[in-house]
Parts: sequence; C-alpha cells; structure tokens
Amino acid sequence: MGWFTSLFFPAAATNSRKGQAMSSTHEAFSLPTSSPVFSTHPHAFSAETLGTPDPEGSLSPSYTYPPQSSSSYGYFPTSSGSSRPPSLLPTHYDSLHTPVSPSIPYPPLEKTWNRLRLWLNREYPELGDTLNYGILPQDLAQIEMQFGFALPAVVRESYLLVDGQEAESSAGCAEGLFYGLTLLPLEDVYEEWRFWREVDSDPTTGANVQLKEVMQSLPPGWVRKEYSQRGWIPLISDKTGNYVGIDLNPAENGSVGQVIVFGRDFDTKVVLWNGDGPVGWAKWLASFVDDLEVGEGFEIGTSNEASSDSEDSLGYESYFYDGHGRGQGDGGGDAGHSGLRLTGEYKGWNVLEALADRSVRKWYDVRVITDAAILPDGDLKNKVSGYACCNDGSFKSLR
Repeated sequence: MGWFTSLFFPAAATNSRKGQAMSSTHEAFSLPTSSPVFSTHPHAFSAETLGTPDPEGSLSPSYTYPPQSSSSYGYFPTSSGSSRPPSLLPTHYDSLHTPVSPSIPYPPLEKTWNRLRLWLNREYPELGDTLNYGILPQDLAQIEMQFGFALPAVVRESYLLVDGQEAESSAGCAEGLFYGLTLLPLEDVYEEWRFWREVDSDPTTGANVQLKEVMQSLPPGWVRKEYSQRGWIPLISDKTGNYVGIDLNPAENGSVGQVIVFGRDFDTKVVLWNGDGPVGWAKWLASFVDDLEVGEGFEIGTSNEASSDSEDSLGYESYFYDGHGRGQGDGGGDAGHSGLRLTGEYKGWNVLEALADRSVRKWYDVRVITDAAILPDGDLKNKVSGYACCNDGSFKSLR
C-alpha cells in the first residue's frame, strides 16, 4: 500500500487492535475541588500532572466510543482598545479569563475568527451558522476544573470567542469546519479526553508495551511515543476517534501547546505545519484562514458532485469499519461529501492524513526532518484512497 498509510498503520499494530473494545473500568484521575484559575491548582504544563494516571484510582463506569456529551507568522502587535475594530463575535472576558499574551507573539485570535466569519458569510453562510458563540468564563472555569489543569492561554481565548460547532445549523448544514472535520465545543473536548483516559491503563492498548514500541513521532522526538496520553487535548474530530489537538506533555524536542494529529488510527503522531510552539493553536488556525482566503487546494462541493467522481468514491476504510456506511466519520474522504473538500494532489484523501502528509513534507523542506526515507518515491498520487481494508486488517489495492 502507499507509503503514508504504511507509516501510520503498521500491520502488526493494526491487527492487534482490530475490533478491540476500549473499556477499562479504572478512573483516570480524581476531580479537583478548586478552580483551575487559582494558584493552588495543578499546573497545566507539569509533566507530573500530565503523566499517565494511576490505574489504582477510583472506579468509574466504562463506556464506549463515542462518549456521550453531558506560511510562518512573525510579530502581530495587539491593538489598543481605541484602535481595535469592532468584533463580529460576542466575547466573554472577565478578570480571571482575559487573553493572556504569551511571551511569543501570535496572530490575534479575535482577528482570526473575524476573518473566518467574514469568509464564511461571503462564501458559505450555512457553514458559518454552525459556529457557536463563545463559552462563558464561568463555564470554561468549570470545565478546566474537571480537566484538573488550566488550558493554554490561546486555547482559552479561542473558546471564549467561538465554542465549537453545533451539530447542525438552522439552515440544515451539518458540515465540519475543517474540510469536514468538526470543531468540538469545549464540553465535548472534555468528554472525548475523558473517554481516552479509560484507554491509558488498558493492557491491550494504552498500557501495551509492544504497542508503544511501534508508535512514532514526526518530527522525531517532538511527540511522546504513546498510544494514548493525558496531555493530548482533542479540539477537532473526525467522529471516529481521530483528532487535531494540542499537546501539553511533549517529548524532549517538542513544545507545550504544539498542534498534533493523533488518535486510534494514527500510530505516527505528527506536529502540524504552522502548529509548532507554545502558541501553535493560534498560528495553525490563522494559517487555515489564510488558505481559505487564497482559495487554493479546496472547493465547495455538493454531494451530487462528489458522487460523480467514481474513482475517488472508493476511499479508505478504517479498520474499525463495521460493514455499514463508510466507516470514516467526518472528513474521511470526499465521496458523498458536501461542503469544503480538498482538491489537487489531496483530492480523495482522508483529511487528517492529508494535513499530516503536507506537514511532513514542509518539515522536510525546512530540514527539521532530514530522513528522506520517510518521504514517497515519486508518485504523490499513490494515496490512501487507492486501498481498502480487508476483514483481516490488511489492505488491498482498488486500482
């Protein structure tokens, strides 16, 4: 199969996890009794705080997936109050949750979200209607208390502006914002994260030594070689257990706050291009809006247009595919997929794999990755959508 799919789905690891239920009954951590905005609360970036929790903790009921909901940037000066343009978004700031500017400058999130709103209002208002208003500060504080640590400043600031997406807009749009991938409301972020804490101590997955040995990081040494990790906070989901999120407990060469692709289908975790560093979320989100404004590499399609591309409709199926539907969640390929769709060399790709592939190439171009062996030999079209998953977990060519 293609080089990139082989990189993410080693056969041994794939077979070992096929059909396994992730249902450890051990609670991953004890909820704190104080607000995370005070000094007595565990620090968000402490390796000790973010380590794999003690499996001898208190018991909790097990549950299955999905969990039930209860270009580079330089200096961007922050505008003064008198010169700031009026926001298109209601903002919820208070004395405890004002945007905290890290020492490293970053694209202002209010400006980024306003740019995105303007583009959506002009090009795709139905999708723009799925964006929620910002979360209230007291609700954000409560969720942080459930996490047991404060979220990075740029993530908090972002959610005070836009609290993810509704499942469906008033206009009937149910598309994910990121080429079909959904921006999770903060409450759902916590539920997804909590689900994965059941996996940390599962001897067949998170605590499986053999499985950890096949985990990889790109760039090397930036992400911990784990199957699941308490420091990985999911923000964007494909609805099948794979995510774009932030990494609060990186490996020795990584940075707290870097944006990564991870999940049950990704044995190789990738730091996304423009998502490196402590303010990775702000930089990566701004770069996504840049791509939309340039208007290259994607199209706004319809399900009828997608279904006419018979070859591309053969896309990749996850090894968790159950025989009903496509088994890909949101953004698993462009077949039957309306809304924002990738085009060009990534047409038909699983969106998360396309983001990861593009990032790996960019890191290689700037010599952060120096091993050419991980890159494809020539043909960029030898892509994931050219293969399908068999019942035994192996893949066969559809060409």
